[in-house]
Amino acid sequence: MISFRYHIVSIVSVFLALAVGVALGGGPLKGEVDNTLVDQVKADRAVKADLRTEVAALKATNGFSDAFAEAIAPGLVGSILRGRVVTLAALPTAAQSEVTALADMVATAGGSVGGTVQIGDGMLDVENKQLVDELASQLLDGAPDIQVAADANGYEQMGALIARAVGTEERPGGDSVDEVSNSILAALSTAGLMSVDGELDRRGSLVLFVSGPGSGSDEQRQGVNTIATTLVTAVDADTDGAVVAGPIASAREGGLVAAIREDVTAATGVSTVDVLGRSAARIVTVMALAGQGSGQTGQFGAVDAADGAMPGAAGSGSGQEGP
Repeated sequence: MISFRYHIVSIVSVFLALAVGVALGGGPLKGEVDNTLVDQVKADRAVKADLRTEVAALKATNGFSDAFAEAIAPGLVGSILRGRVVTLAALPTAAQSEVTALADMVATAGGSVGGTVQIGDGMLDVENKQLVDELASQLLDGAPDIQVAADANGYEQMGALIARAVGTEERPGGDSVDEVSNSILAALSTAGLMSVDGELDRRGSLVLFVSGPGSGSDEQRQGVNTIATTLVTAVDADTDGAVVAGPIASAREGGLVAAIREDVTAATGVSTVDVLGRSAARIVTVMALAGQGSGQTGQFGAVDAADGAMPGAAGSGSGQEGP
C-alpha cells in the first residue's frame, strides 16, 4: 500500500516545484521574458507604421494617376465615338459606380448611351437552362427578322434575342426601339432574366458589358462564365461589336474576362479590358469600343492581356480584325 509518508513527500514536491517556478519567473528569467515581449511589440508597431506609409503612398499615387487620366481624357478620346450609340449591359456583380462612370466616359468620347440593361442572376443560373431554352424558342417565333443557326442552343438564341432587343448592326448611330424590342424586353423582365434600368431610348450599335469580380463556388463561376461568354459572343455577332470590361479579379482564374480570353471563338470577336476601377481603364474601354466599331478586336489590361495595356501598346499586335 502507498504510505501516508509517500503522500506527504508528493505534496511537498509539488509545492517545491511551484516555488521554484515562481522564483525563476520573478527573478532571473523575468527580465529576459519581458524584454522579448517588448521587442516584439516594438517590431510589430514599426511594421504597421511602414505599411500605413506604404498604403498612403499608393493611395496618393493612384489618386494622381486617376486625376491625370481624367484630365487628358477629353483630348485623348474626345471624338473616337462621335455619332455612336452604346448600350451598357451590367452583369450581376458589376459595381453600379463603374457603370455610371463608363457612361460618362462614353459621353466624353463623343458617343451617347442609348440605355442600360441589367443582366439578372437568373439569366446566368444553370438551373434556369430549361426556362431560357423555352423562352428563347417562344420569342424567336415572334421575331422573324432574327436569324440563328439551325443547331443554335438556347443561350445562343437568347444572345441573338438580346442583340435584337438592345442593339443593331445596321446603323452606327443606333436604331429605334420598336415593337419587337419591347416584346423581348418585356418577356425577359417578366421572367426575371434581364431588365432595363430607366428607359431604353435607342438600340446601340456597340454593346459594353460591365463585369464584376464574380462570386460563388468554382463550379458556379464556371457555369456563369460559360453562359455569359455564349451570350456576349452572340451579341457581338449581331451588332457592330461588344466589349467586356471588368476589374483585375475578372482576368484571373474563375473570372469572366479570363473565360472570354480562353475561348477561341469569343476572343476572336469580343474585346476585353481587365483593369476596371481606375480612370485609365475607362479610357481604354472606350478605345476598345471604337476599335470594335472599325472591326478591330483586342485584349487589353494588366493580366494576360495579349494586346497590351491599350490599343496600340503592343505594336502591330494591337488588335486583330474581327469577323
